[in-house]
Amino acid sequence: MNHSPKKLMAGMLAIVLMFTLLVGCSGGNNNTPAENKGNTGEKGNGGNSGNGGNAAEGEVYPENGLSKTEKITIKWGYWENGYGRAWMDHAVEKFTEKYPNVTFDITSSPVIRDLISTKMAAKNDDDMFDIISPSFNGDEGTIAQKAGLFEDMSDLWERDVPDAPGLKLKDAVLDNTMEYAQKIDGKFYQIPMGAYALGLFYDKAFFKEKGWNENPKNYDEFLALMETIKNDGIAPITYPGVYATYINFAFLIKQFELADKAGNIEQYTKDFRQGINMYSAPEVKEYWTRMYEMGKKGYFVEGAAALNHTQSQMQLLQHKAALASTGDWVENEMKDAIPEGFEWGFMAIPFVDVTQNKVWVENGIGAGSLMIWKNKPENVKKWAKEFALFLMTNDIQAVNGENGISPIRKDFAENEANLAKLQAAPKAVLEYVKNNNGQFATGVRDVAFASPDAAKATKMIEELIIEVTAGKKDPLPVLEEADKLMKKVLESEK
Repeated sequence: MNHSPKKLMAGMLAIVLMFTLLVGCSGGNNNTPAENKGNTGEKGNGGNSGNGGNAAEGEVYPENGLSKTEKITIKWGYWENGYGRAWMDHAVEKFTEKYPNVTFDITSSPVIRDLISTKMAAKNDDDMFDIISPSFNGDEGTIAQKAGLFEDMSDLWERDVPDAPGLKLKDAVLDNTMEYAQKIDGKFYQIPMGAYALGLFYDKAFFKEKGWNENPKNYDEFLALMETIKNDGIAPITYPGVYATYINFAFLIKQFELADKAGNIEQYTKDFRQGINMYSAPEVKEYWTRMYEMGKKGYFVEGAAALNHTQSQMQLLQHKAALASTGDWVENEMKDAIPEGFEWGFMAIPFVDVTQNKVWVENGIGAGSLMIWKNKPENVKKWAKEFALFLMTNDIQAVNGENGISPIRKDFAENEANLAKLQAAPKAVLEYVKNNNGQFATGVRDVAFASPDAAKATKMIEELIIEVTAGKKDPLPVLEEADKLMKKVLESEK
């Protein structure tokens, strides 16, 4: 395995898309509408097909055939999460600098999903955002895509990236991006433009001060580390019980690790993606059992149910907890609170018994992407697609890296100056994978279930997390009940 920085970057980022898990967490609410000229009617020129409208030659941009004079305003419902909005503001500034006839009307919020949900329910296309960050309540987004409510963006893969004429987007991104990016019925309703990784983050300087093992090689060594930390009077692992599925950032991918160790990773992955044996597979029962055993030993922070993501991550920064289950956006999200001398480190829980086994780390491609509402004027949608393509230029990708979003342009890593701009938390992930026979994968499924029974099963499992990590409830009976519900769902939705 080649451990050069360039190869590691490719290895980390070229895997899979994850939108249904939380991609970053809440930031502040800051609505900053640009000058709103209003959306114009359907009289724009023909996208990538040259001067297909009424504008005279010379009045269109040669690279896309769109009018230079027609005023366009794009309404964006932006999810202000752990990546903040600096990258987005930079992208908008550079795009409108290049195309001064385009302006943006931005509504930015950490709970934009609720506003999107309300607008979708109202079925008022004029009031709906033109573009949105892919942030939804539950499976709402997947169901909406199946219903054809969003614009198909598949054609962008065949377009040239703006800063490299002749290089198609499909050839510019890291290997396997198209293969693993989210598709609904074979169509792409969102184009990934960044990546992220999940697991346990910690302060390397604090670990060194305490003499703790920064790199446990197997599960027994990891449990020994947990016991050492606990005996030092510090909570081993913190996570936000208000968003309890954050604990999955450290545990969910361990199902794949167990399947890999057992030699059935191919079948397990196929079943997982399709939601088969979602709560009854041996690997699922094993990872829940291990979480429960850790809970009984007191390895999770007390009072997790009352913690939100910021409070949980502050426990890490204040050394009230040794490790936090979160994503590599944490550095950017907590940048104003990081104490002097703090050094970002990363580890996964090694469910392996021997060092020869792979240690699986969850990552995804998709951070920062956007989606386009289908029932909008054609010229607005064409400009929205231009903006989506513009996000793949290396200038934008580099600034994204400075804000915690790992770039997915294949040639990005060829420039050492670009790599130097990555934040320390993503770099710590790369270092861990290099040293631990790491294997990246995603915990995203290829299916979404609209049945009330599926929602009931999901709720049962999410409510189980707090009790299991507190060591108060055996998860297996609840898994059995949830599995019965999902078997009914699978049968009814065949």
